[in-house]
Amino acid sequence: MTKEKIGVGMIGLGSISFSHEAGYADNGEACQIVAMCDVHEEEAVNRAGMYGAKTYMRYQDLLDDPAVGMVDITTPHDSHYEIAMTALKKGKHVFVEKPIAVRSAQGREMVETAKKAGLILGVAENTRFVDAYLAVEKLLKEGILGDILLVRTMIGGSEAYHLKDPDAWHGLAPYGGVILDSTVHNFYLFKWLFGGVKEVQGFAWKLLPEKEMEDNGLILGKLANGAEFQLFTSCTAEIPWMERVEIYGTRAGVIIDQLANPVVKYYLGSQDIDGNVVEGVPFDPLGWKFTSMVAEVKEFVAAVRENRPPAVDPADTVYAVEIVEAVERSIQQKQPVKV
Repeated sequence: MTKEKIGVGMIGLGSISFSHEAGYADNGEACQIVAMCDVHEEEAVNRAGMYGAKTYMRYQDLLDDPAVGMVDITTPHDSHYEIAMTALKKGKHVFVEKPIAVRSAQGREMVETAKKAGLILGVAENTRFVDAYLAVEKLLKEGILGDILLVRTMIGGSEAYHLKDPDAWHGLAPYGGVILDSTVHNFYLFKWLFGGVKEVQGFAWKLLPEKEMEDNGLILGKLANGAEFQLFTSCTAEIPWMERVEIYGTRAGVIIDQLANPVVKYYLGSQDIDGNVVEGVPFDPLGWKFTSMVAEVKEFVAAVRENRPPAVDPADTVYAVEIVEAVERSIQQKQPVKV
């Protein structure tokens, strides 16, 4: 384990970057933000000034900075591959926002490049650090739900202000629509808790006409453990960004809803009207996602310092993109696709 602080260079200073920044700032004994890069110079200067960090407007210049030991990439999806590959080739550890890349082949190349170079590649998949999902993992391991028959999920919120902005990248073809942006979380969850997906059938539509990609999606399919799943996602839902997961087994059913209090509750059959609250999962509808993102950043820094694989295997995030690609084929072919 290295005792030296890791110099962090942040590339992309949009809204997601604030949670990453908080993770590094809250981990001052292990790392230090030494450089920040963004196409908006004023934003980069103001943010970097809080840490005495250098400011760059070209990511290539930041990567040439010898003080940078690892880079944090929160740029638009389509740029992840190019920036990450350049960073890896320059000997930098890489932490990149989800999706790892817009195509699974790119993600696999990133994983292989990091492995050959002996570098740590991490993906900001906060699902693994959400208290509710950790609690449900325990329920599943204890067998409380029995054999799983059906899983229903929803990720919803509003990106209307981005979709209506002609200068915003959201909803444009190179970066993908809501299915790529959101469902990678669920497909990672399905891999983690249920072994993955073996068949998908996708449906997509637009409610807002300004951008070319879908802003709503519905995916039906089968999980590797034999259960059915139903996944709905929307970025036109005028509610706080939320995630809801329902898992129904032969013995019990559990409902996880970040906008409900309590967040996690399971029911032992149809007569269990009161249900059972799962303790230790705080009700924090505006902060649960931010908290999980801070946790993912701190875990990745620990992985780099300890020279070990991160908790989120980047190969599993490539898998999530592979499932998205199967959904895309299903939508085009208008039929189920086996994975």
